[in-house]
Amino acid sequence: MQVPLIQLQCGVNSYDWGKVGQDSAAAKYAAATEANQFSIESEKPYAELWMGTHPSLPSKDVETQRSLLDLIQDNKALMSLKISEKYGEKLPFLFKILSIRKALSIQAHPNKKLAEQLHAKDPKNYPDDNHKPEMTIAVTPFDGLCGFRPLKEITHFLATVPPLRKLIGEDAAKDFEDAVSGRETSSGAEDTERNKKALQTVFSALMNQDRSTVAAGTKELVASAKKEGESFAGGGGPSNNGQELADLVVRLNGQFEGDIGLFVLFYLNYVKLEVGEAMFLKADDIHAYLSG
Repeated sequence: MQVPLIQLQCGVNSYDWGKVGQDSAAAKYAAATEANQFSIESEKPYAELWMGTHPSLPSKDVETQRSLLDLIQDNKALMSLKISEKYGEKLPFLFKILSIRKALSIQAHPNKKLAEQLHAKDPKNYPDDNHKPEMTIAVTPFDGLCGFRPLKEITHFLATVPPLRKLIGEDAAKDFEDAVSGRETSSGAEDTERNKKALQTVFSALMNQDRSTVAAGTKELVASAKKEGESFAGGGGPSNNGQELADLVVRLNGQFEGDIGLFVLFYLNYVKLEVGEAMFLKADDIHAYLSG
């Protein structure tokens, strides 16, 4: 069976974190489809171009204006019979082009079971019943916070970033250190469960702080980053050096002054990708894309 080549009309979302006007690749790709009747506004942020069947912004056939979902359900050969049958005649992925001007919110996407529950309970706010693992491929230099750091690195930062230890409290910091000491990389079931609980507790100790306390702590943190430079955070950990972390703290504070995310970065892996490099995030993996 011959499978036709279909030109798609793809929509673009406008979120505050997107690049503005002609600086946005997402906007330029959307405008490249002549039939789209889309013009780029110079002062408007354009964050994501979507190519897929998601009901919030479905792609359409340029010629017929039929939705992509309609097309693949009408012609199973577009995805192959095997894939169509496996995924209930639904496209099993959503392709996006992101243009990131400033940090996105810290987030984690639901797993399949939770996604189905949320969709059934509140389809208006959760229109998709699928889980959302992500594959990120850099088409420009990219950086982001992705997944929790090794426990030993978190322990290092609790010991070398005084504003962080002060914010969560001495008792919470000491309890975490005692709980994971000597077991940081253990794969034993008992140790793994103990480490998970310790991480959950020490992360909650941060996230449950009130705004005024966090705001005061960030002022101290930013001052330390500016003053200490390469020696900041004990010179950094195995993954990131002190100057890199100091620059990151100052940059993020410039975007979201006094935000708790300035402390979260000591819990999460700070990842940089060059053009062509990629990373995979499972459903439930905490992350925040920063630029690229």
